[in-house]
Amino acid sequence: MPRRATLHLVTEFVPVVAFFLAGNFLTLTAATYVLIISTVGALMVGLWCAGRMPVLPVVSTIFVLVSGGISLRAHEIEALIIADSLYYFLLAGIVAGGLSFRRNILKYFFDHTFAMTDEGWDLAAFRFVTIFILAGAANEVVRIALTPEAWMDFRFIKVLAITAFGVWQLRIAAQYRLPGHSNTWGLRTRE
Repeated sequence: MPRRATLHLVTEFVPVVAFFLAGNFLTLTAATYVLIISTVGALMVGLWCAGRMPVLPVVSTIFVLVSGGISLRAHEIEALIIADSLYYFLLAGIVAGGLSFRRNILKYFFDHTFAMTDEGWDLAAFRFVTIFILAGAANEVVRIALTPEAWMDFRFIKVLAITAFGVWQLRIAAQYRLPGHSNTWGLRTRE
């Protein structure tokens, strides 16, 4: 796997795992502090290793800082939970909006990792729009029906499920790969 893709996975997962563990061993307030600190830390590590601010982690960090700050200030985790739903709905809207203007946002974010045809990028985008809508809707159901503690466990499982879905999408990368620019998995080997 290319170094940038590995870095992206690490910087996305460290805050999720830290928040999950803190939520199971500490209070929700402490877990929120852990989420904010680990998210900012992961962004800084990404900046230091990649030499630039990657767009998706910056958006995630903004959501965490704003919603986490509101949750801490109000002493209520509800803002963080609602922001999680909004985040997935926003991602779905951005990817779908890009497609409606013939601009594949996924290609913009991940072209350095995958070398695929436009048809492959569009198929991946349609699938990710669907999974983001489902993730946001499921988050809202859990927010309404369950406790904040149960939501923390759900959030961890949801991220694992989305990651498994993303790995499953490697089939698209392999099927629609650009020979000479990618390996058999569709991972970019050269620009």
